[in-house]
Amino acid sequence: MNDVLRKVEELKALVVELEALDRQRVGLGDRLVDLEHFFRRAGCPELSQQALDAFMVTYAGRVFELADGMRG
Repeated sequence: MNDVLRKVEELKALVVELEALDRQRVGLGDRLVDLEHFFRRAGCPELSQQALDAFMVTYAGRVFELADGMRG
C-alpha cells in the first residue's frame, strides 16, 4: 500500500509539473506567432517564414507527434 501512496504523490507532482510546462509551451507559441506577424508587417518575409517554420515544425509538429504516440 505504501508503494501505491508514493506513486499517487508522484502522479500529483508530475501533473503539477506538466501543467507548468504546458503554460510555458503555450507562451512560447504565442511569442512565435507574435514574431511571425511582426516580421510579416515589417516586410521581412524570410524572418516571417523562419518564425512560422519554427511554430509549425517544432511547436505544432511536436504536439501532433505526441498526439500520434498517445493513439498508438
